Amino acid sequence: LAAASLIPRLGGSASAQAAEIDYSGQPFVGSADAPVRMLVFFDFLCPHCANFAETVSSVLRREYVSDGRLAIYFANFPVIAPQGMSRTLAIVGECVNRQGRDAFGQLEPVLLRAQSTLNTAARAIDLAEQAVPGLDRGQLEACVQGAETAGLVDDDVRLAQRLGVRGTPTVFVDGQLVANPTLANVRRAIDDALAR
Repeated sequence: LAAASLIPRLGGSASAQAAEIDYSGQPFVGSADAPVRMLVFFDFLCPHCANFAETVSSVLRREYVSDGRLAIYFANFPVIAPQGMSRTLAIVGECVNRQGRDAFGQLEPVLLRAQSTLNTAARAIDLAEQAVPGLDRGQLEACVQGAETAGLVDDDVRLAQRLGVRGTPTVFVDGQLVANPTLANVRRAIDDALAR
């Protein structure tokens, strides 16, 4: 119950100037050549993130990602259990991302829908094995036990802190914070970026 008080509100701090963001190495869906980039700071255990994935990201994937106009990038910001299960799931996600260009995009909605059952790394690995065709479970387990991908999660947290992110999901479109990331507001930000 104490964790519930740690669920930050949607969004982050306001910024008029586009933030400098290095997208290299971040998991993403869409084309690397897409003219617009959206970055979502998220936590696999955040209920707001699950709702965002269901009601916003899934629509954007159909409307903008499918035709190559948008790439959605993901950055870890473990807030629900920053040193516990949220961090472990972030590491699982980073390790899945290493197994293929589309692997993370297949895993992300599955883990978010399964939040209530995600209490062990083994459960997350089981779901990853089901969600991602051709996933090498042994390689995934070894990666999760290793320290290298934990550093990637730490890098994401440092980026979030540099950008003033205080909650999940926090959304940036071409470096501009979308203060209240509803579907309408994110669509408007994407359309504005496409028009520039």
